[in-house]
Formats: sequence, structure tokens, C-alpha cells
Amino acid sequence: MRFLQVGCKAALVAAIGSLASASSFKNHYYDYIVVGGGPAGIITAERFVEAGKKVLLLERGVGPTVATGANETLTWNKDLTAIDLPGLSADVGSLPVWDEYMCTDTEGMAACVLGGGVTVNYMVFVHPPEHDFDDNNNWPEGWKWKDLKPAAERLYQRNPGTTLPSADGKRYDQGLYSVLSKFFSTVGWKSVDMISEPNEKHKVYSYPSWNIKDQKRAGPVRTYLPLAEKKDNFSLQLGTKVIRVVRSGSHITGVEVQTSSGETEIITLARDGRVKQIETAKDSGIKVPPKKQWLDLPVGLGFRDHPIFTLKVQTNGSFGIPDYDAIVNGTDRKDISLYGKNSGLLTQGKHRAIFFSSNELNGQTRYYQGSCAPADGSVLEIKTYLTHGATSTGVLGLDSNQKTVFEESPYMQTADDKKAAAAFVKELISDISTPGSGLELITKPNVTAILNTISSGNHYTTSAKLGTDDGRKGGSSVVDLNTKVYGTDNLYVVDGSIHPDLPTGNIQTTIMVIAEAAAARILAQH
Repeated sequence: MRFLQVGCKAALVAAIGSLASASSFKNHYYDYIVVGGGPAGIITAERFVEAGKKVLLLERGVGPTVATGANETLTWNKDLTAIDLPGLSADVGSLPVWDEYMCTDTEGMAACVLGGGVTVNYMVFVHPPEHDFDDNNNWPEGWKWKDLKPAAERLYQRNPGTTLPSADGKRYDQGLYSVLSKFFSTVGWKSVDMISEPNEKHKVYSYPSWNIKDQKRAGPVRTYLPLAEKKDNFSLQLGTKVIRVVRSGSHITGVEVQTSSGETEIITLARDGRVKQIETAKDSGIKVPPKKQWLDLPVGLGFRDHPIFTLKVQTNGSFGIPDYDAIVNGTDRKDISLYGKNSGLLTQGKHRAIFFSSNELNGQTRYYQGSCAPADGSVLEIKTYLTHGATSTGVLGLDSNQKTVFEESPYMQTADDKKAAAAFVKELISDISTPGSGLELITKPNVTAILNTISSGNHYTTSAKLGTDDGRKGGSSVVDLNTKVYGTDNLYVVDGSIHPDLPTGNIQTTIMVIAEAAAARILAQH
């Protein structure tokens, strides 16, 4: 039996449409049960289906598109939801479905909806550079870029991302980019294409790469799931929360689920099937195996995330933010008309430029990403991430109510992270303050204060680390090189938690690449 939990979604979200009761699972056996319909879950499920395996994909939330059951469509296009429309991605938190889609029992922010975070994010699609996997020795042999490149190519064939989504080949609302490109050229930075030049990550800027395909929000819900749904060996069940993995010793025999009706049932794996599930605490009320069968693994240790520092800058440009209400209610006829031709502002995401840079301290290179978006009154908002090379880690735990909690913060915990980030922010402020830059800092230029007001990147990694050092024997790893949980026969993890390092930029692309690679490795074992 093969059971994979993909993603850290833990909140029960009301499902829409008619859902089968748990009793409908009786007498059904699956080669793979994939728990969590996030990006990695959908990709692995589809690849298993493609290989001829009988697969059940379980998602506790609902579907965000018309094809997956959503009926909250746009007033002016009954084939699309607001989630589908790239031009509304910046306003996604104001949409009526936001509260329905967001988890309520996780620390930070997580999406309990089919597609996971890819359904509700700003769609920034950073093709990972080779150094993410090849330096620091964090990714083990077998998971270096040379090993992952074929997986990346398979992903990009289906879900490539784009810097130019409008079908007419034009870019719209470029006032902010015009201001920024002049500024970056003045301070000696280089313009690159972040898709075709993914390894360029020092003092460079680019038009944003977005997770958009055919003028709609892309991601595995649109680029992988339809392929699986065409096959008779695939089943998708929404509104179904996995409570626990059922196991006998080291062997997983099924999963216990709870449907939206409150019924529970055991779903059974085929004799040689496989599963994946995050461990829960005994005092949370979940039935656990006898203590002699417990697996002592460092789940939650070494937890990582990107800290974000935000700067606001007044520019001498002429731009603002779109009228999102007019887009939703259909009164923005100009942009809606252009979108009807697969072109225009509504084909684009929130940001107008993305930049990358790095600095070195005590032999350690740290990388930074800046996501640049327009605000009212020609104001530029820069969200700067400390990314790959950061050395801070925390601890992710589970409380007695089954809610994930930060037992130790993963943000800016080491002196060198603080020094390096301070140096980068100070340099950025100095460049912005250069006479003739056309920019004026609104945020007070107090570096310490800026670093003390960091926010979460919600790009969580490393809570179930992949590696060769078995965590049961004093090592730091939870899963082996095939993503199988140490001490089990058939329990696998495929999501951001297995990543042993932070990527240089937004994490969604890297998660998808790793899912492609993991699916291939798991299939090769069986």
C-alpha cells in the first residue's frame, strides 16, 4: 500500500456539492492513497495514475474551479471563479471564499483547499537555480541539480510559468517597472529573464514570472489533475479529512478518515500499497499505536521559513492599483473586454518586478528576493525575503487540539543572519536614497526596526527532513532518499517539509519539482 500525505493542511473546511459518505470507501482497495490535494499531492497522484496504479486522492477542502465543483463564479464569466483570474490574485484575501479556503488549525497561514497554497498565492513562479541543490551539502547525493533537472523539465513541459501572459504579446500597467528599471540600471544592477536565466541571482531584476497558463491561474489543479481525472484508476474525494494512519508495526494498512457529514471510516490499502501522514500527538485524542511501536523521529526540528522585510517607497512615477471591485462586479468594461480576447491587465499578477541579490558573511552566501508591487499614489511596496543560505531554524510542534504551533521561531535566530540581513537592507536603503534615484523612502530608515517587524513568508520547509542520517539513530532526517519515513515499510512524505534547505525565492516551483522527482523514485521502488 502506498499512502502519501502531501502538504500540511489540517483544518476541516465545509465542502460544496454532494459528497459520498465514508461508507462508500468500504471494500475499495488502493495502491496509493495520497493525503492532501496540494501541488505535490496532485502531481504525485497523477504520475502514479499514469503508471497504471489505482490511486485515491483525499482533500479535506473544496475545489476552487468550476471543473472541481466551485460555483462562486464571476458575474461576467460563469466559467471562471475569481481564483482563476490572474488580475484578482492581489485581492485574493478580500474574496468571499478566503475564509472558507484558509486553515484554522495551523500556525501561520495555510490553505485548506484543492491546490493548497498555489490556489491562493500571488503566483510568483521562481525557477530554482542550480545552487539551491548543489551548495551547502544540504541536499544529499541523488538529489542534486543533475538528478533533479529531468524532473524540472517534466514540470515545465506542463506548467512552465510565464513572464508575458497576455496573448497580444504586450505588457500592461508598466509605470512601476519603468521607474524601477531606471533605478536598478543607475545602481548597476542587470536586467535578466528569471525563467531563461534562473541561475542569475545577484544584483538582477526581471519582469515577474507568474504561475499562469492560457491567461488563467495555473498550477497542478489545471495542469495535472485533469489528466488524472480522465483515468478509471483515479478517484478524488473532497471534504475528507484524514485523522490518522492505521498501521501494524512498521506496515501501514490504511487510513482513518472523517467526511463532512462527520462519519468516520477506515480506507484500506492494497496488500502492497503505500501511504504518507504527519505524526500527531497522543494527547490530541488521536488513536496511536502501542508505545513500543512509536517511531522516535525528529519531526518538526530544523523548521525553516523565509522572513519578509517590507519597505514602502514614494516614486515619481504615475501608477496605482487596479479597481478590484470594478473587476469583480463587471463595471471595468475596458479590462474585461480585453480579457475576453485573452489579453490585457487581467492576465497579469500583482507584481511588476522581481529582484534578486546576495551578500557574503563569514564564508556563507545569503540570497534575497524582492517582490515589487504598486500601491496607491505611485507608491512602491517592496517585500524582501531572506532566502537560501539563511542559517536560522525553529521547531514546529502540535498542541493538544491538533493545531500546529511554532514551539521555537524559525526567524532570524542566528547572529550572522541578523548581520547579513541588516547589511542588505542598509545597502538597499542607501541605493534608494541616492540623489536622482526618483525614489523616496516612506518606511523609516531604521534597519533595526525594520528587521524587528518581519513577517512570515509562509514558505515552510524542513520539518520532515530528507536525508541519509536516520533520525531514529541520532540523525536529523525523517525520510530516506526515496522519501519513505524511517522505520516504516510504506509511509512516504512528499511536500515542502522534506526539503533540507530554503530555496532562493518563492517555494511553489521547487515543491513541484521535488514532487516530480519523488514520484519517479517511489515508482522505481515498486
